[in-house]
Amino acid sequence: MTAVHLNDKDEVLFRQIHPSFIQDGEVSSQPFVPTSQAFAPTPKDEGFLSVDRSSLTSAGESFRLFTSNGHSSSAVYGVTVGEFSNEAIQCIEAPITASENQAANEAHALADYNPHKPGQQKTKAKRLKQRAIARGRLHP
Repeated sequence: MTAVHLNDKDEVLFRQIHPSFIQDGEVSSQPFVPTSQAFAPTPKDEGFLSVDRSSLTSAGESFRLFTSNGHSSSAVYGVTVGEFSNEAIQCIEAPITASENQAANEAHALADYNPHKPGQQKTKAKRLKQRAIARGRLHP
């Protein structure tokens, strides 16, 4: 199956922020400020960052589905397809089909960090974090 790339540069991709990726003691007008780790894949992610497409769901619905599937999230932030593209990170459709343990997620997509070395991934994640913070927390 061929990957379908996301091309709408203005589409916001929702990123769930795990509680361990919230900055402790952050002095900010925004609670729940994420660390840059929230915007980079972990080793188990095999170079892909999971996101949900705003053209197919809302930030609130994305949060509800994610947490109802047994995952933890403290907040939802967003990065556009164009912002990922500016970092040479392509985004692709990756809907999740329902299973015994998980509800379907038609809005699921992946940001592909694989062309970049770990150090580059961290640098890109720091810049994407800044764009997401500038946009503001999208949920709750």
